[in-house]
Amino acid sequence: MIENRQDDLTITRPEFLSEDSDEKFRSFIYSLLISSVQMEKLREQIGGLIGVNGIQYHILTVIAEKTLKDPLQGQITVGDVARTLQAGATHITMETGKLAKRGLLEKTPNPEDRRSILLTLSDKGRAALRSLAPSRQEINNTIFDGFNKDEFESFHKLISKMVGTTSKAIVVADKIKAEQSMLGTAA
Repeated sequence: MIENRQDDLTITRPEFLSEDSDEKFRSFIYSLLISSVQMEKLREQIGGLIGVNGIQYHILTVIAEKTLKDPLQGQITVGDVARTLQAGATHITMETGKLAKRGLLEKTPNPEDRRSILLTLSDKGRAALRSLAPSRQEINNTIFDGFNKDEFESFHKLISKMVGTTSKAIVVADKIKAEQSMLGTAA
């Protein structure tokens, strides 16, 4: 048996090691990455059912969810969408422009902040999302097939926690990259 050296491990926290091996941890990370790729593919496929790409579909759903929460308001800014999706505002602006040209959403100046634009689903956009309901339900039911309510609640809590910790990890990775650049050791 090959002995694991400390610098061969991808994590050093003892609670994630099994017999001084990080194999189970690596398997978890690979599964998480595969699941992420699969979820992205599903987002693209669902969007494709109404003729939009994955990010455009996600933008429409974020706007629709805002409308459901506050039907009287029913508007959300580009910045709100960007923060929700953790995407660049410039990219969201570009994609919402395409959606507006297709008549799926409406853009209006924000009377409270002239620098921002308010987004609202158009009747065509609402109808497009409604047409997806049976497909979305079948796909989501399949994704969570075999999960009971407690497992779903636990998974939701853990994945939400992981969104926060991965955001922190990005800051750490950026710091390491900057330090390596300053030292001239970047690959």
